[in-house]
Amino acid sequence: MHFCLLPTEILVDIFAIVIGNREWISNEATLAALARTCRTFKEPALSILWKKIWGFRPLISCLPEGVSQINMRGELTLKRPLLEGEWRLVGRYSQYICSLAVKDVDLGIIDDRVVQALISAPSPLLPNLRSLVWWDHQEYYFPLLHTLLGSTITSVELRLGPPSFAKSVLLASLGARCPSIRQLDCECGGDSEESSDAISKALSSLRELVHLDTGVINTQALLRFDSLPSLKSLNFSLGTYNIHET
Repeated sequence: MHFCLLPTEILVDIFAIVIGNREWISNEATLAALARTCRTFKEPALSILWKKIWGFRPLISCLPEGVSQINMRGELTLKRPLLEGEWRLVGRYSQYICSLAVKDVDLGIIDDRVVQALISAPSPLLPNLRSLVWWDHQEYYFPLLHTLLGSTITSVELRLGPPSFAKSVLLASLGARCPSIRQLDCECGGDSEESSDAISKALSSLRELVHLDTGVINTQALLRFDSLPSLKSLNFSLGTYNIHET
């Protein structure tokens, strides 16, 4: 192997080009093949291959044959609880995941067993997660969403649908769970005072917030912007307020 290919940084740049080339239909398969080529290629290829994933199917799919299956409803399920060695295998790949996008279709293809297993993981499921996109309003999946929200996250995009108490609780906990958020895009449909208050409380702890895109907020939230020294970009909707409100 040429000495120019030995530095990990160079290999990472090359493999990033492979996965980013839309003309390569089998780019993910190519990276997987590179990871199996030699020990030098393995870590850089895996770090790019797993850096950004959609849904939880990839993690379940890495389990040994016979652990998972497709049920009668076409959902991905588990035949039994995962063993210690199988959790280590999941962790072997999940450590590379920096960006996760979850939409309703991704949740619709996994069953209750998979959800419960992911919630009950013996260690943080995605320890190096930086960016989280969650587009689903079903409160049943909120415990799973809670397990993903951690101190490593710097970017969060939430589409949670109509306001509710459970969603307000979730929003109010963002500051404590993810204090390093720099970009927050949060849409909780409807003009809800409860939701606006929850966002207001979350903002007070987000000292590193740079970009904020949210729905309707109240005057309390607006006043809190003065306490966010890093905020540079703000996009929000106006509700119906009493002009004498302070």
